[in-house]
Amino acid sequence: MGSPLISIGIPAHDGADTVARAVESALAQTWPNKEVVVVDDGSADATRERLQAFLPRIRLLTQPNGGRASARNAILEAARGEWIQWLDQDDLLLPQKIATQLAEADGGEGADLLYSPCLLDEGAGKLRSQRPCPPERLLAGWFEGELPQTGGYLWRCEAVRRIGGWSAQAPLFDDYELAGRALRQGLRFRLTPSPGAVWRIRRGPISAERTRTFARQKATVLEEMARWLDESGGWTPSLRRSGGEAFFLVARWLARSGEAQEAERFFTKASARGWLRAPRSPLYRILLGGLGFSRAERFSAALRHPSPA
Repeated sequence: MGSPLISIGIPAHDGADTVARAVESALAQTWPNKEVVVVDDGSADATRERLQAFLPRIRLLTQPNGGRASARNAILEAARGEWIQWLDQDDLLLPQKIATQLAEADGGEGADLLYSPCLLDEGAGKLRSQRPCPPERLLAGWFEGELPQTGGYLWRCEAVRRIGGWSAQAPLFDDYELAGRALRQGLRFRLTPSPGAVWRIRRGPISAERTRTFARQKATVLEEMARWLDESGGWTPSLRRSGGEAFFLVARWLARSGEAQEAERFFTKASARGWLRAPRSPLYRILLGGLGFSRAERFSAALRHPSPA
């Protein structure tokens, strides 16, 4: 298998509270031939001071704040490795992550990227593993959100460069967008079943404004994939189901964020294109037919969560 150079790339912006642990987990990788490249993306807190403590064990780049895609692309340009491991500033890698992933993939032979399930850290002191998405379900798994978060992948640097690097089109879904583009452009995915990246999820109330942002960005990425499937004739019945449910969720997010007219337009357009699949319950169908989508959603939400007497 040899020991190819692996670049580990960490974009950092105002991450003084978490970035040191991320860097430590990168440096602790048991894979012997590695470099850790970190970009301080215009931080206004003590991020740079935290990172300077790791010099010269890391390569530290700095730039004005340009966003996560810009920082990742700066890392990609600077990376000297054959493969690249991305790591967000508030996530972690288990020490054997890279070594295990390459071992399970025979060194990555015949693959442009390796993917493994992530371990989810929801703050309760326990880690929960994602379910691996089998290769034959990659497109369905993409629609259903079953592919891993950023840290679960190991990419060939050349492959990421070939498809254009990271996009700022949908900052909240940038890893989802990149994986979708990789699928459309025929990159070769290979599943490695052992989880090795820890995705630290911190749940809390989400404002209506952020919900709208989530919905609009997800809609952009979904529509791009759906148009490609339309043009390539790639839809199957199972993909229709998976894609339809993903489109419906976006419409629901828009409705719940208070954007009734936008939600109605999105629902109508996506339904007309055959992209959206509404719930099949008889009651919901009656509400939908009599009230329209946005009002049906409000009524449905009231039935699910009635106001206290």
